Amino acid sequence: MLTDEWPPQLVRDIARRRVVLVIGSGVSRHATGVDGFTKPPIWKTFLKEAAEKIGRGPDTEHIFKAISDGDLLHACEWLKARFDEDWAAYLRSQFVDPKYSPGALHELIALLDARVVFSLNFDDIYENKSREINETSQFVKNYNDVDVCEFLRGNARYIIKVHGNLSSPATLIFTQEEYSKARISHSLFYSAFDAALMTHTFLFIGCGYGDPDVNLLLENQAFSSTPGSVNPHYFLTSSDLPNDLKQSLRKNRNLKTLTYKKIDENHSGLVDAMNTLLSLVGDARTALTEDNNW
Repeated sequence: MLTDEWPPQLVRDIARRRVVLVIGSGVSRHATGVDGFTKPPIWKTFLKEAAEKIGRGPDTEHIFKAISDGDLLHACEWLKARFDEDWAAYLRSQFVDPKYSPGALHELIALLDARVVFSLNFDDIYENKSREINETSQFVKNYNDVDVCEFLRGNARYIIKVHGNLSSPATLIFTQEEYSKARISHSLFYSAFDAALMTHTFLFIGCGYGDPDVNLLLENQAFSSTPGSVNPHYFLTSSDLPNDLKQSLRKNRNLKTLTYKKIDENHSGLVDAMNTLLSLVGDARTALTEDNNW
């Protein structure tokens, strides 16, 4: 459950499909493998397990330290080099082979029926559930597709894979080098991302606050406008986040933090909060239909 009320402006924006939903690994964690208990790893856990596979020693201690210090991009870059040609197979063993089934959270997000969803995940768990619900009008685009900017003006529903898809491991954005190259080679996508930030409200669900591309774009917008002149975007997280960090996110990235009670290790409180949001959005859409105020 949300510790406060859902902001009325956010509810209205979702009802009018003026919101871009951004989903991260915290959403994928609500899926379950075919064995009934395996969960997709969050990024830091994935890197720790990958580092353990290559072993700890004098020549790998810097990788473990980078993970511990939160320097995940460099850690991933070094791990990828160590795995070499086995990297793609290892990624798929963690994110594809367990045959994850979507959870209740995936369904709730799909039922919100946002016109645009940005996925920071490599897996296709959300896409599978969303396709089941919105099959007739859904397109999946990768950041490097030549027509990815179609989501800005198109009439369909779009899922944008911000970091790529495991169906094409060579194009994944996963390391410091890949982030840097992508901003140059695919600048059109990042321009479209920036445009969406100016014209839509963003709601981040199950995301960390350290994604380099997202941070850069949010900070550019926050510091290029007069404080208070642009409505905030929203960052949904558990109530573990320190107040100082919440204030920094609002000041530096124009992100207003919305907190939910975790309740348990499976974050069932997030599902409760999204259930409430879906109900509020349904009521708002009914009202819009009744007064024809679209």
